[in-house]
Amino acid sequence: MTSSPETDRPPLDLGVLQANERTLFAWLRTSMGLMAFGFVVARLGVWHHELASGEDDRPAVSRSLLFGAGLVNLDCESNVVAAARYHRTRRAILHGEPAPLGALAPLVLAFALAAAAAGLAGVLVLR
Repeated sequence: MTSSPETDRPPLDLGVLQANERTLFAWLRTSMGLMAFGFVVARLGVWHHELASGEDDRPAVSRSLLFGAGLVNLDCESNVVAAARYHRTRRAILHGEPAPLGALAPLVLAFALAAAAAGLAGVLVLR
């Protein structure tokens, strides 16, 4: 009896595919939190300015608006990374290959979020 690539491959474990989907959903929940937090940061600057001045003469672009937009942009980037990682891992699982290890993208996103948090803390201290 000859062996073929189909018979050499271990049986497909649906639990592994489902774990990959749960990981994707965790990324998406995190990115939704980033988006909501970015929106709150952007709107808080406008609200704070209106309370401080008592008028509606907002500056064209405030620091909180920039930070909020940056967090929403980070949300978009994390969704792209999540989708790419999900697709690569799913393809590897279906083909019986080892899952790709690529840890650079989550680290870059984590450092970008830390930098945004540090910048936001600086804005809060300087106000």
